Amino acid sequence: MLESSDPRVPAPVLERFGTEVMAAIGCSRGIALEIAQHLVDADLCGVYSHGVFRLDWYAERAQAGRFDPAGEPRLVSAEGGGALVDGGNGLGMPAFRLATDAAIERARRDGVAAVGVANVDHTGRLGAFVQRGAEAGCLSILFGGGSRRDWRQVVPHGGARAVLPTNPYAFGIPGGERGPVVIDFATSTASGGKIYAARLAGRPLAEGLCVDAQGRPTTDPEDYFKGGALLPMAGPKGYGLALVAELLGEAILGQAMDGMNWIAIAVDLARFRAPTAYRAAAEACLQELRDCPPAPGFDRVEVPGEREAELRRERLAHGIPLPPETLGALCRLGRRLRVDARALEALESCAAAQPA
Repeated sequence: MLESSDPRVPAPVLERFGTEVMAAIGCSRGIALEIAQHLVDADLCGVYSHGVFRLDWYAERAQAGRFDPAGEPRLVSAEGGGALVDGGNGLGMPAFRLATDAAIERARRDGVAAVGVANVDHTGRLGAFVQRGAEAGCLSILFGGGSRRDWRQVVPHGGARAVLPTNPYAFGIPGGERGPVVIDFATSTASGGKIYAARLAGRPLAEGLCVDAQGRPTTDPEDYFKGGALLPMAGPKGYGLALVAELLGEAILGQAMDGMNWIAIAVDLARFRAPTAYRAAAEACLQELRDCPPAPGFDRVEVPGEREAELRRERLAHGIPLPPETLGALCRLGRRLRVDARALEALESCAAAQPA
């Protein structure tokens, strides 16, 4: 989706602008900063489907009353006595951070822990939260569902009509010398955000992601918004994972509001093996994978999470490339919300600059 001519924007410029946007729509300054940092980190990692382009979407949803920008997460007890984070119908990033930290604390005490999350809207990049758990020495698992009444995006395997949401999963586990192994995926062939990002950027989708309203393959993101649907990842496998998440989200935690309901699981791996011994064994395993000869068409075998870490380092040094259409939409959003003039001017300057 990106092109070499796309302007590059320093991460601090985007963080400041994003903070001003989220504050303008009603978030506290602390939550506004947390959300902005989360979105910018997604762009640093190359996960544009969950990056700063979402700011415009968040503003629209807040204006429509789809979530409460002033919502604050609280750790409470579920009906059956389990730990539950009530997100206050706000965006999910602060709630997920609270749930992740609560799960880590309980796992260190009890060996394993599960914390539910409910009453949240969009939750951002799940990989950021399972990485947080992995960096604390835990196997960290996060998945959710239960919102099919609001988000019918994916056809079930063998079906001709969208029924399920994208119901994503994420796994994080301590790795070796290069940090945690992080896996974050929708149970559809792509996240819904990828369709929105392609539409905003005015660029086509990859083949095999989407069908139109007649069930025909398409690469035009507009077809998705005209009654089309995403396909399930790996056919029956993605469908089965999505179904488990949907049952967890609705049957266990109750019908989701507009967002999904979630569960965060943490397992303290130090209960099984000393961290130093585990790290050495993990590095030996991962290096063996990296040393595997690449198949035709590939440069190397990659370990999940390492590409994102490499991109983050490069983009922190040289800026984040963003399509001109995305930058233009953000600048228009800033003018519409009358955000801090210096934050807007810094972004507009980047949008007007030509890459070297």
